[in-house]
Amino acid sequence: MSLTRREFAGLVAGAAAGFGLKGLAAGSSGSPRWYKGMLHAHTCWSDGYVLPEQAVAAYKNGGYDFFSITDHNRLGTDSDRWMEVAEVTGGWPPTTIEPSVFEAYLTAFPDARWRTEGDKTYVRMSTMAEVAERFNEEGRFLFMPGCEVTTRIGIPDNAACDVHMNYIGLDALIPRAAKSGLMEKLTGTTAAAVIRETRDQVGRLAAKKGNPPHIFFVNHPHWRYYDVLPADIIANPDIRFFEVCNTGSAWAPEDSMPKDGFDNDRFWDAVNATRCKRGERLLYGIGTDDTHMYPDSGTSRCPITYGDAWIGVRSAALTPAALFAAMKNGDFYASGGVDFEDVRFDRSTGTLSVSVPAKAGVAYTVKFITTKSGVSVDPVRTVELPQQDDRPARSVPVYSEAVGAVVRTVSFGSGEAASASYTLAADDLYVRARVESNEPATYPNAINKMHPPTKVAWTQPYRHGHNRYVHDVSI
Repeated sequence: MSLTRREFAGLVAGAAAGFGLKGLAAGSSGSPRWYKGMLHAHTCWSDGYVLPEQAVAAYKNGGYDFFSITDHNRLGTDSDRWMEVAEVTGGWPPTTIEPSVFEAYLTAFPDARWRTEGDKTYVRMSTMAEVAERFNEEGRFLFMPGCEVTTRIGIPDNAACDVHMNYIGLDALIPRAAKSGLMEKLTGTTAAAVIRETRDQVGRLAAKKGNPPHIFFVNHPHWRYYDVLPADIIANPDIRFFEVCNTGSAWAPEDSMPKDGFDNDRFWDAVNATRCKRGERLLYGIGTDDTHMYPDSGTSRCPITYGDAWIGVRSAALTPAALFAAMKNGDFYASGGVDFEDVRFDRSTGTLSVSVPAKAGVAYTVKFITTKSGVSVDPVRTVELPQQDDRPARSVPVYSEAVGAVVRTVSFGSGEAASASYTLAADDLYVRARVESNEPATYPNAINKMHPPTKVAWTQPYRHGHNRYVHDVSI
């Protein structure tokens, strides 16, 4: 509806009091079941091309159970932010809303607030508290606040190393995000230090708020040019999560890398092999769309990453506490298009068992992956990559093929269900499973050259004696 500033002020007088977290307690305890979720997405609050309701509706209507908007250094709390409706003319971030997006928005949400000033039209951006109020349904759908902390390290002044990290479940910005624009620019530091300092700020914010359920993870480590390396995560043993599959970023070119690859799987194994040898907690993998453009939103930009990667969490309730506890216990999987029917790890025998339901015309291959205790976890060599535009030259480590080696492969025919298991050998540091299908990925290599060409799924890693830290609620 169109309204004046004075009329609008009266309607939202109480809305600026903060994010209404009471709406995030949806769900009730029961038998554990799989919940499908997305924890990395963007809107016009930062650099997305849709309004917040359009983003949430796309995932809720798409069958997801939980969702978080994670705009760059923003939390969407300003109740008086308006965007002009005009053609998007390029640059980063977009500063206007496409007329076609506005029209689709009004059709889907006729109570939208907008106004005109002369020959210009402005639409009011809903806050995240208002979005939660609109979409949260107990036991059906959960919207949670999130933020992508976005930093760029200048090394040297005109070159860059980008480090992006998400935190979910806290209704305020950490100082690093609050004091900067959409990207904080730093000098005289390292990726490892930025990760540690950001994690510490999230911890202090959580403590200030009484430690509500929340998680923190490192995003797309290869964006933009191998900017985050295994050593940066190894230097931060309290980091529990990273994106093993992120489909919304144009990642580093792989042409100069060896054929055995330095993809996210090898990255993951290098970290976990090192952590196992040190007696540290395992690193878990998350799948995300990193969505910026959405279907049915009216945008002229193709939604090239929507519905491509997600997580399945086995939880007793659709609440932040239950979901995040399950994730910290490793009771979830990352998907790039394939869903597990079941994942089980028998701690008494060290056996990992997985099953995937049959799908007409689709064949599956299950690969069990480990690193043996006698394998060196040090890089065997480095690949020197030249500077590319504002991306400085890189020395990228390459690890032995024995780091993250496939120790068992089980193949299934077209239309067959997949069910396989592997029992840890005495010298296995851990085991994880990767299921590969012969079905082309939804957006194979659209902008992400490291994206698997077919639909896949990953279990979390498991190791001797235990995988779940039931009494460990830290992240």
